[in-house]
Amino acid sequence: MNQSSFVTRLGYLLAWILLFSPPFLIRATGKEVGYTLLAALFFYPLALSRKSLAICIPLLILVGTANIFHAQFLGNMIDEFSVATLLRTEAHEAAEFLNLINRQMILVVLCWLLASLGCGYFLFKHCSEKAFPFAKWQKKILLGIGLLWTSFFAFGVTQQFTATDYVQKLRHIYPMHMAKAAVRYGDLEKEVFYQPTLPAKPGAAQVNTLVVVIGESASSHRWSLLGYEGDDTNQSLRQIAGLRAYKVMAHGLNTAKALPYILTGQSALDSQKNASPSFLDLARHAGYKTFVFSNSRFNDKSEDMYSQILRRSADVYAKVGNGAHDEVMTSWLEKALADEAPYKLVVLHTYGSHPDISKRYPHSRYQGGDAYDNSIRYTSDLLADWIHMLDTATAEPSALLYVADHGLGVPPCVDSPRHGNDQSVLEVPLAYWTNAALRASEAEGLPSISDGAIEHSTTLAPEMLVAAQGYDVRTAMPHLEDSRRLHFDGVPYAELYRDDACTP
Repeated sequence: MNQSSFVTRLGYLLAWILLFSPPFLIRATGKEVGYTLLAALFFYPLALSRKSLAICIPLLILVGTANIFHAQFLGNMIDEFSVATLLRTEAHEAAEFLNLINRQMILVVLCWLLASLGCGYFLFKHCSEKAFPFAKWQKKILLGIGLLWTSFFAFGVTQQFTATDYVQKLRHIYPMHMAKAAVRYGDLEKEVFYQPTLPAKPGAAQVNTLVVVIGESASSHRWSLLGYEGDDTNQSLRQIAGLRAYKVMAHGLNTAKALPYILTGQSALDSQKNASPSFLDLARHAGYKTFVFSNSRFNDKSEDMYSQILRRSADVYAKVGNGAHDEVMTSWLEKALADEAPYKLVVLHTYGSHPDISKRYPHSRYQGGDAYDNSIRYTSDLLADWIHMLDTATAEPSALLYVADHGLGVPPCVDSPRHGNDQSVLEVPLAYWTNAALRASEAEGLPSISDGAIEHSTTLAPEMLVAAQGYDVRTAMPHLEDSRRLHFDGVPYAELYRDDACTP
C-alpha cells in the first residue's frame, strides 16, 4: 500500500467517524468518544457501497444538524420530550422560539453542516471497490460486525424482545437515540387517555379552597425572596402574611418532561405504566369542584398527555389565552372563587416567563431593567393579586401553591435568559400561602425546609396538595417520587454541577 492510498483510506475512515460525532460534539467526554467509535464501527458496512451512502450521508447530516441545533437550546440530544414539545407547539410559539436564535447558534450549526457535507462528498467520491479492494483483515472485520448484529437480533428473538426493547438496548449507538425517541413518544401517545387508579375517598379535607398556579420558565435564581440581589423581583410578595417560598429541583429542562412530576409526582412514562392519578384527579374524587384555566400555548390538533391530564378531571376547563399576558386569567379565577361549591380546586396554567420574554409582561407598567426580572416581577404582582382575591373570597381554610415547571439559563452561564441545562434551569421557586383560618388550624402541611440549600424537588407540590385534600399521601399516590430524593436522570443532584454551575 503506497502512502497516497494509506492517507486516502485514513481520511475515509475519519470522515465516516465524523458523521457519527454529534454526541461527542455536544458533550465531549471519554464515554462519548467510545460510543462514537462504536457507532461508526457498527454501521461501517454501509460506508462500502455508494447506494447505501446515498441514503446514509443525507440522513446522518440531517440528524446531526437537528441534534446540534437542539443542543444549542437544551444542551442534550433529541429525546421523546423533544418530539412531544415539537408536536404540541403552535405557530406563534414557534415564531417566538425562532426569534431566540443568535449568531453563535447559527455559526455552530453552519460549522457542522460544512464539515459533514465535506465528509459526505469525500466518502461518496472515494467509495468504489476498485479504490478499496478488501484485504483479508478488512473482510474479517466486516464478518465480525455481521456476526455481532446477527447474534444481537438472534438473542432478541430468544428473549422475545419488542421493538422498544431493541431500541432501548441500542440507544447509545448513534443515531439510534432517534428511534428511541420515536418509540417512547409513541408509547406516550398511545396511552394518552389512560384512566387513573383511584384510592378510597378521604375523610375531611384540610383546605376548602385550593388554588394551584403552575409557573413557566421561572428560575429561583431570579427570585429576590430566595436570595437574588439584582432587583427586588418579589417586592409585592414580601409583606404577605402566611407566605413561604423555597427553592426546589425541577425534573426536566422543558415542560414536556418536567410537568408530569408536578401533576402526578412521576415521569410521564411511569405515570402511564402505574395508571397514576394527578392531584386534580384526586381532588375531584374527594369531592372538590375542579376548575382548570390555561394560558399555555399548545397545538389544539395534538391532544397530548399533559392537556389530557388537566382536562379529564376538570369540571370546568377553559383555554383562556394563547400566551397572552397572564392577567387574562384573573377574571376567570374570580368567577371560580365565587362558585357556591363548598370545596374547590382551581388550577391556573400560566405562560409565565416563557421566551420570548419581552412579550410576557405589559411594558407600560414594567419599563427598563432586565426583561427576565420584569417578567418575574409581573408574576409576583399577579400572585399577590390572586392571593388577595382568595383571602377576601372566603373565611374558610384556603391556600395557594405556586411552582414553576422549570427555569431558564441566566447569565453568566448564557448571554441572556434562554433555554439551557445549567443550574438555574433546574432550580425553581415553590411558594405556599395559607390564610388565617388554615394557619390557626395547625394543618398547613408545610414541610420543614431551610431557606438555603435545596432539599426537595417539585414532587413536593402534589404531595402537599394531596395532603391538603385529606388523603394519606402514601396510599393516594403510592408511586410518587420522594421529593427528598434529589436525582436528575439518575445522577445525584449534589454531583450534577460539582465542577461548574453551568455545565453538568
